[in-house]
Amino acid sequence: MKKYIIYLLTASVLFASCTGLLDTYPRSQISDGNMWTTPSMSKAGMDGLMFTLYRHQDGLSTIVPSNGLGGFNRIGLEGMGYTSILDAGSECSFIRNATKKASGTENSAEWKSMYNTIHACNKAIEHLDKKVVGDKLYEQYICEARMIRAFCYTRLIMLFGEVPIYLEEVDDINCTKGQTVWDDCWEMIIKECTECIENEGFQTNNFSGERLYKPSKGMAFALRGNAYMWLAANKNSEIYPDGVDINASKIKEYYTLAAADFAKVKECGFGLWQGTWEDMFSYENEHSPEMIFPLEFTFTEGFSSIWQWVIGARSHLNSWTRLIPSAEFVDDFQWNDGREFKWSDVFGDWSSLSEKQREVYFLRDSLIAYKDSVAAGTTVEKYITLNGQLEKVISRIGQETFDNYYLNVGNEARLRTAYEGRDPRLDKMVVTPYKKYKFINDICLTAIDFQLRWPRFKRQDGEDNSDLWPEFASNMVYLWNKGIVTDGSTLDRVFDGTDWPLIRFTEIQLMWAEALVGAGRVGEALPLLNEVRTRAGMPAVTETDPAKVLEAIRYETRVELALEGKDFFNEIRWGTYKDTKFQGKDFWDPRSCWGQGGWKTGYYYVEHMWPLSAPLDEILMNSNLKRRPWCWTY
Repeated sequence: MKKYIIYLLTASVLFASCTGLLDTYPRSQISDGNMWTTPSMSKAGMDGLMFTLYRHQDGLSTIVPSNGLGGFNRIGLEGMGYTSILDAGSECSFIRNATKKASGTENSAEWKSMYNTIHACNKAIEHLDKKVVGDKLYEQYICEARMIRAFCYTRLIMLFGEVPIYLEEVDDINCTKGQTVWDDCWEMIIKECTECIENEGFQTNNFSGERLYKPSKGMAFALRGNAYMWLAANKNSEIYPDGVDINASKIKEYYTLAAADFAKVKECGFGLWQGTWEDMFSYENEHSPEMIFPLEFTFTEGFSSIWQWVIGARSHLNSWTRLIPSAEFVDDFQWNDGREFKWSDVFGDWSSLSEKQREVYFLRDSLIAYKDSVAAGTTVEKYITLNGQLEKVISRIGQETFDNYYLNVGNEARLRTAYEGRDPRLDKMVVTPYKKYKFINDICLTAIDFQLRWPRFKRQDGEDNSDLWPEFASNMVYLWNKGIVTDGSTLDRVFDGTDWPLIRFTEIQLMWAEALVGAGRVGEALPLLNEVRTRAGMPAVTETDPAKVLEAIRYETRVELALEGKDFFNEIRWGTYKDTKFQGKDFWDPRSCWGQGGWKTGYYYVEHMWPLSAPLDEILMNSNLKRRPWCWTY
C-alpha cells in the first residue's frame, strides 16, 4: 500500500520564497522552464509540493532547526502544548524564557517551512498548463495546491495571528507585504476552501484513484470549519488589544457554519476508525478513512520520520526521549467509569505528604535487605546497586516516611491500582510504572519486555523484563507508548515510515461536537462525543449542561490528539493555555510521576505571549512587518 510519493523535484519551483533560503538548495535540478511541460513532470511537481514540510536532515543535535532544512516543526509544536514536555534546552525558548525572543527557533522554523511551501504552491498554480495535463487533472491539481497553501496559512494564522498573504508567484525582492488583519486572514481561508469545494473537478475524498491520499473536498470542509471555529473563539482582545468583542449572535453563527462544514466532511466519506484504538496509529492502517490529510513518510533518507528517536528510550533503538507526557496530563485520565482521577482516592495520606515524600509510593519492591550484585567486569553505568539507591531514597524522603509507607513486598502492586481501572487509552498511550511494555532493543533488534521501575537498577541489554532506560537518569518520568513501533518495521531510530496525520477525522468530529455546543445544540453534540468515547471503551457522557459537555469534549480532544502537535492550538483557542500548560501560574516546572518539580528547567507564562511575533530575521528583511510589543524582544 506504500507509497505514492514522487520526489522528482525542482529547486526553483519548490523553494523560491521570502525566507532568504534561495541559496541553500542545489540548482542542478529541473528548471521552471520545463517543469510543467509534460504530464509526468507536472505530476512530479504536484507530488513535491509538500517537500519543504519534511525533515531533510537527520539527527537531534538541533530539535527545532531554523535553517529551513528541518521541515515542519512537529517536535516544537508538541512541546509547546500541554500534553508533552520537550527536553530541548533553548529550543523551547517560547515557554522557557520570561521574555519571549522574536529570534526564537519556534518562530523562524515554522514561518520558513510554511512560506516555502506556500510559494511552491503559488508557482504550481501559475505554471500548471491545462493543455498539458487535461481538464480533469488540471482542476484537481489547482485545488490541491490551493488546499496545501490554505493548510500552511491556517498554521501560520493560528501561530502568528496576522501574517502576510501571498496568493501569487513572487520573488524575494517583492516579498514586502505587511501582515493582513486577523479577520481577513481567516476570510481568505474560507474563500479558498469555498472555491475548491464548488469546483466539480476536485475529488471528494482521497481513498482511491490517481490522487490517492492527496487533498480533497473533505479536507477543504475541515479547513473551512476550523476557520469558523477560530473566528468564533473571539480572540480580538489578543489580536487587537483595543478591539471590540464580536457579539454573541455572530459567535453562534460561526459555530453553526463550522458544524455544517464538519458534517460535510463525513458526507465526503471520512469517518472514525472502527478497529482497535491503538491499531489506528500503525503503519498498516495509516490510510484508513480516519486520515483526511497525512504527511506521508517512507523509509527513504530525507523522507523518513525520526519520531522513534524523539519519543523512544535508550532501551528502544537507543533513542533520546526528547518528548515525554506531562505528569499533569497523565493525572487527567479519568477512571474507566468516567469519574475524575484523584491521587487521594488511591493513597489516603497523599495530601498530607510533601511532593518529595510521595516518592515512597513509586518505589520498586525488595529495596530492603537487597544484596549487592555487581557482575564481574561490568561498568558502573550499567549496574547500579540497589543498596546504594536505597540510601539515596531515604536521604530524599526521610527514614520515618520510608518506614511508615514503604512496602518491601507489594509496593509495586499498590501503585498499579492507580493506573488500572483508568481510561483504557492510558496504558496504551503512556508507559506507566510496573507494567510490561515491548520495545525494540538496539542490541538484539527484537521487541522485548521492559518495565518502568524506580529506582532503576540495571540496564540489561537484550534481556526480557529489564528496567526501562529512558534518557532522563535523575528522575522517574512517564514515557510515550503511542507511536512506538514494535513490529520490526522500524529497526533504526532515524528510519520510521509511519505517516503523521495532519488532519484526521476524530479531530473533526470533536470540533463538530464543540461547534454544536456553541450553537446551542447540545443534544446533537452528545452522540458525536459519545461515539469517540465508546470506541475507546469509556462510558457515555449523560450531562446536558453545556459547560460540562464542553469540558468533556476538551478532555476527549486532549486524550485523543495527544502527541499529534495539536494541543497548543486547542488550548490557545479555548483560552485554557495558562490553566493547563502552566497550571494557572506564571511559572511552572516539569514534574516527576509523583508531582515533584525542579528536575528540569521550568517555563514562564506572560500576557500577550500569543500570538507569536514574526521572526526577527524576517522583520529585518521586510520593514513592512509589524513587531509584536509587550513581552517580545528584538
